[in-house]
Amino acid sequence: MDPTRRRRLLRFLSNLRGPASADALDRGLWAASLAAVVISMATAVAFWRLADAWWPMTVLLFGPRWLLLLPVALLALLAAVRDRGLLLPLLVTGWLILGPVMGFRTGWRGWLVGPDPTRDLTLATFNARGGASLTGTAESLIAEWGVDVAAFQECGHTLRTELRAMDGWHTWIGPSLCLQSRFPIVESRVMAADVIQQAGGSGIVGSHLIDGDDGPFWLTIVHLGTPRAGLERIRRGRLVEGARLLRRDSFLRAIEHRQAAAFAAEAGSPQIVLGDFNAPPESRIYRSQWEGWTNAFSRVGFGIGGTRLNGWIRARIDHVLVDDGWTVVDARMGEDAGSDHLPMIVTVRRRQARTSS
Repeated sequence: MDPTRRRRLLRFLSNLRGPASADALDRGLWAASLAAVVISMATAVAFWRLADAWWPMTVLLFGPRWLLLLPVALLALLAAVRDRGLLLPLLVTGWLILGPVMGFRTGWRGWLVGPDPTRDLTLATFNARGGASLTGTAESLIAEWGVDVAAFQECGHTLRTELRAMDGWHTWIGPSLCLQSRFPIVESRVMAADVIQQAGGSGIVGSHLIDGDDGPFWLTIVHLGTPRAGLERIRRGRLVEGARLLRRDSFLRAIEHRQAAAFAAEAGSPQIVLGDFNAPPESRIYRSQWEGWTNAFSRVGFGIGGTRLNGWIRARIDHVLVDDGWTVVDARMGEDAGSDHLPMIVTVRRRQARTSS
């Protein structure tokens, strides 16, 4: 390294040992900037260990995590004017919040996989909120997404009717779930959920054997329980009741996820699991039950990937997961189609193509 640059770097780092001056503002800025690093590290660790286990972290999991960036941005503006040496720890703080806490993805792995239109399979999962208020028909939405397979949750009467009317497509209609496939649906199974529903849960899971161009594969659609009741109580200031409901729902949701993952595993490979998990990827429940699967957006998506629309809060709770029989090519969110969810659109490719006899 050039000696002049080395001296500048050492001087820059030495300035971090204390404030730029004895001025109260500089001393406060220095202390706040270093404290921000420690607090962001502690928050990231607590978030990954306790989200969906301890109610304050569960609220953060489903809440506006981007608010944590606001004080960092304010400190960075002050540092740019008063003490530029503090921009380095503030940059680290911003990265800790944006990455581990907010779940920002760069999608760099997608740069290594080129498209292959002859073999790529494109799928969409979409919670349609009944389907009566959508901005287009089922046929127009599927054409807009450019998919071969579409899985719908909260699939109401109007949407079911439109799916059945589509020529050249194969349709499966289940309990609030619908599947539309360009390929034949050979077999379908629905998970028995009586025990969970009697306990207050609401999980619905269906597995389907689809005869694709590169051979048959399993596709499992899920719509799992939500912690909404507890979150709503807390939002209204009823903390004790809300915390109790969150603990109860976390227990039920853990059972649902465990049963859904076991049901999917029984179907075999290669397999894709997609739908409304009602759990962000940072959730301890999600990570403990789906750790053997690859989350398509986490691997090749860009950005936060929030699919649940709730004012200025967006949580990534709709996922497409694949086993090791697939390579993920692309993952993106579709445009707002009139639901309270955005569609998640993913392109994958079989690792082993069907061989001709």
